[in-house]
Amino acid sequence: MPRLKDPAAAKPTPSLNEARIDRSSDIGPQIYELVRQSIILNELEPGAVVNEVDICEWFGVSRTPIREAYKKLIEDGLIKSKSKVGSRVSEIDNERVREGILIRRALEREVIGLICEKKPDLKRLDGTLAMQQVAVNHNDQPMFFREDERFHAILADLAGIPSAWRLAHSVKAHADRARVRLNRDDPQRMVSAFEQHQALVAALKVGNASLSRELIDTHVNSVFAAIGGEFSV
Repeated sequence: MPRLKDPAAAKPTPSLNEARIDRSSDIGPQIYELVRQSIILNELEPGAVVNEVDICEWFGVSRTPIREAYKKLIEDGLIKSKSKVGSRVSEIDNERVREGILIRRALEREVIGLICEKKPDLKRLDGTLAMQQVAVNHNDQPMFFREDERFHAILADLAGIPSAWRLAHSVKAHADRARVRLNRDDPQRMVSAFEQHQALVAALKVGNASLSRELIDTHVNSVFAAIGGEFSV
């Protein structure tokens, strides 16, 4: 991979170096997800210089497919671009954290309600719960984050509204950054999140909608603690 020319620019993180781009599929969305995750996991720290040209060099692709990803990262507020100053990874935006929590909570409550009505087979969750246990055992936050995302995506799919998670995903980046920071400062939080997942699945298996909604509220609202606030259910 070519060396970055600007010594002040962020260097590709280990996860980005190890990433494999499927060149038979649309490249822009893949790069967006990879850079987005690196920012959320604080591998690309606030203030790091990240320009369109840098991303091109990291992945060895032309600027054409990068522009879509770069524009979306700016729209998400993950990168801030200023004329004559350049582009840097943004700080966590507390207003976007609140927005993400509100929207995600509303969507996930509906997901949980539909699962209790439809009573689908929940065995699809077994694999990700097992991987979450491995991540907890090894205190592997990146792995837990990926499996947490997969867990909630599967829930939406089981409810028959997979687009609900895609919508939540589109607005929750800053809430995720706050959650990751909280977990970094208190590793026990990852254990608690895993236990909340287990409790939620147990409630869903018996079709207890009220308990399931209470559990998902607690699970989502806990993110707000990362910015030192309180969030009423």
